[in-house]
Amino acid sequence: MGEFIHLVSGDKDIHTYLAKPAKPNGCGIVLGCAVWGLNFDLVNFAECYAALGYTVLAPNLFWRLQPEHAIDYDFEQMPFAHSLAQSGSNDEGLEDFRLACAELKGKYGCKRVAVIGWCYGGRIACLAATEKTFDACIGIYPTFLEKHLDIADRVQVPMNIHLPELERYGTIDNVIERMTEAFADNPLVESYVYPGAEHGFDFAPPHPYGNHASSRLCDSRVIRFLDRTLLGQESTVAA
Repeated sequence: MGEFIHLVSGDKDIHTYLAKPAKPNGCGIVLGCAVWGLNFDLVNFAECYAALGYTVLAPNLFWRLQPEHAIDYDFEQMPFAHSLAQSGSNDEGLEDFRLACAELKGKYGCKRVAVIGWCYGGRIACLAATEKTFDACIGIYPTFLEKHLDIADRVQVPMNIHLPELERYGTIDNVIERMTEAFADNPLVESYVYPGAEHGFDFAPPHPYGNHASSRLCDSRVIRFLDRTLLGQESTVAA
């Protein structure tokens, strides 16, 4: 099992989950949390990727207001969770991602690093693709990414986007269609839409919108993408 640590740099003191592999493959992953923070589900994701050989850091992206944040999908606390997301900025999230990436490379010797984010963290992960901090970026139901479709022509590293067919947090009409169309002509971007799935499909119970079939398919695609972009090999995992 991993452990909670603190990423410290200047005035930053970020509560972070660290999962170290038994047999490191030389690569790392930064996990970008959803509004639920570093809950049991994100910890499980970290452990699963560590089992595949990746060194994983999952920083609390809401540390500026909530030094330790973890909600196990208690929807009665949704207003509070949303208030944290609305208080944060894309620039702050990118700063936290850069710090975690530097830690993986400097302290743990990771030669290549990817970022995977869900919801709030998913949007920040997609925005990170406009710079070369990471070797690969993955956004899973990236909230409000439709407000940043101008990045489609500025993506610099391989990126995966995993979208629910039924996105209830969209701010424009035909939000999924417009997002996939925006990135369609960029060879660095692969977009996937999960039929019948809703925002939250990759989360585990008790999240009410978790979708086992869509989640397994999404996760297998992410693993193949990591194999290809970080390890330089094709995976045998079906997608």
